[in-house]
Amino acid sequence: MQKEVLGAIFIGFLIGLVITFGVWQANKAIKSSSTLPTAEVITPSESPTGEVNKPILNLVSPADELLTKEAIVTVKGTYLPGAQIIIFYEKGEKILKADNDGGFAVDIGLVTGENQIQINAFTKEGDEAKQTLTVVYTTADI
Repeated sequence: MQKEVLGAIFIGFLIGLVITFGVWQANKAIKSSSTLPTAEVITPSESPTGEVNKPILNLVSPADELLTKEAIVTVKGTYLPGAQIIIFYEKGEKILKADNDGGFAVDIGLVTGENQIQINAFTKEGDEAKQTLTVVYTTADI
């Protein structure tokens, strides 16, 4: 009887160690991923990959994590002149071309609740940039 009790305690101890290790690994992964910025702007001189001439997608509006009562928002920004801009959102997608100054703007409709908006920009030379924004649309009084 005493051997069975010691065996059960030992097995319980091993299971506890495995669970503790799993929780520790999960916390470590969450902490490392939460420290990464989602829309960090890197100037060409700071490029970690050494790509000095990498173009930057600059979004003017809407602000990330915007809370709005408006059913339509304007996605506005700049990239490179003539670049193709593809915007994916909850109700569909829009494809447009940046103007001669690299600017672009388009109105998109929102669904009630959280809306993920992904902006992808492409040039003829193969440069690519993308950003994702979250906009929350509500009809409640703010």
